[in-house]
Amino acid sequence: MTDRPANAYAHEIRVTWGDCDPARIAYTARLPWFALDAINAWWEERLGDGWFQMEIDRNLGTPFVRLEMDFRAPVTPRHRLICHVWPSRLGETSISFRVDGEQNGRLCFSTHTTNVFIIADKFAKRKPPQEIRDVIAPYLPTGGG
Repeated sequence: MTDRPANAYAHEIRVTWGDCDPARIAYTARLPWFALDAINAWWEERLGDGWFQMEIDRNLGTPFVRLEMDFRAPVTPRHRLICHVWPSRLGETSISFRVDGEQNGRLCFSTHTTNVFIIADKFAKRKPPQEIRDVIAPYLPTGGG
């Protein structure tokens, strides 16, 4: 597992009773939602636009082509969930992210995702604009681009 870079973005999520299943832990399907919410927050923090604005205002889509998740410990409403987010790779037409979800200092899950950049209204693959590459580059781990 890749070490988390010092400049990973930390996104806080308040897990509530409504996120839980009868076992009194976060419903499994909520965990990818938490990870995707954290990636969207990374875009908002670093670019100034989240997925909605990218799609509508920039005509730039980023549909997912891969989502992998490892579960380590249960997520509960007892503590805030801190999702540490960073881009792990930038390809010619794709970007990969890593999200580590922690509660009370304990790793609960880790995700690896890959998105492809597209022209949103044509759903056609494209290279990310240089402006987007410039935003991502400083946050890539050494050798990630």
